[in-house]
Amino acid sequence: MDTIQKITNKILIIELPSMRVASYRIISANPERDALNYMKNLLKERKFNFNNLRRFGIYIPVSETQQNIGLRGYEYWVCLPDDINKLEGATIKNIPICNYAVLRIKNPFERCFDTISNGWLELHDWIKTTGFRTALDNPNRYMLEELKIIERETYIDLFYPVCIYEHSI
Repeated sequence: MDTIQKITNKILIIELPSMRVASYRIISANPERDALNYMKNLLKERKFNFNNLRRFGIYIPVSETQQNIGLRGYEYWVCLPDDINKLEGATIKNIPICNYAVLRIKNPFERCFDTISNGWLELHDWIKTTGFRTALDNPNRYMLEELKIIERETYIDLFYPVCIYEHSI
């Protein structure tokens, strides 16, 4: 269960517990859709209820050549039960506990590139002005996206890793 601490009306500090995830990484013209479809099919083949599992996405860098031809990179995670140690077709990763500054965006797919990019910029700027430190220098910390449907409304939560031990709230 996430530990939540309200900071502003828009931004929360959340401690995500350690997670075991099945990971799939892809570079394509539509990597979010392609990664989601791959993991959904993979888990359904193995009789997992995909919709009941928590899922996260991460943008991954691509080369300038790949960018120039319209390719982007994405990694998709599906949280697995503790008793699953192997899933053929995916990489299993153990993600350590981490604190995140989280911004929720309603209707993220209306002008999605602007909306989501602006959300990341808002989080980045907020972190710089608050005294929190980013935790991106740690290779086990990730900028995550989590899609949520709440009362038939679509949201995306943007998770920006932060260090909070030096910050008093």
